[in-house]
Amino acid sequence: MKAVRRLLLVILGLLMIGTGFFLLLEIFYPLGRLSAIFPGFYRQDVVFYAGGALLLLGFIPLVLGVSPSKKKPETVLQTGALGEVRISLLALENMVLRVVQQMRGIRDSSRRVTYTPQGLVVYLHVKVLPDQKLPDLTSELQNNVKNYLEETTGIIVNEVIVSVENIILDQVPVKVK
Repeated sequence: MKAVRRLLLVILGLLMIGTGFFLLLEIFYPLGRLSAIFPGFYRQDVVFYAGGALLLLGFIPLVLGVSPSKKKPETVLQTGALGEVRISLLALENMVLRVVQQMRGIRDSSRRVTYTPQGLVVYLHVKVLPDQKLPDLTSELQNNVKNYLEETTGIIVNEVIVSVENIILDQVPVKVK
């Protein structure tokens, strides 16, 4: 989470806690003119419950703003004989793009690579040309991506998930006379 959002959550949480604490304090220790106005508008039990709710609910944004964000790894770590090797997920995505571009029948694609303890998971969204045998095309794509990544990087590929988003029809523009 970005620093500005976290700071706003902390401020919101502190404001809610402060307001709830003030309302509870006002019931037990009245503060002059305000205590004369307050009971006229609201009953004491309503102010008590509202103050308690604000006090308790204020801890939610406060904890969310203060707690460290669990960021997914941006790189995949491999240990070799000479030390560590880190491969960025962006580099892996570009390797997947290379495989997709070499496939016939695929016009456009988007891809995302994530790392799990079981291995890489590759998400592919493709747009294909018409008259393609989709089961054969997607199976070949999955095998090519898996084999290329495993041979090139040495990282196990757990899954290659392919989603055919659309069939791209090459349209010839019609001339208007």
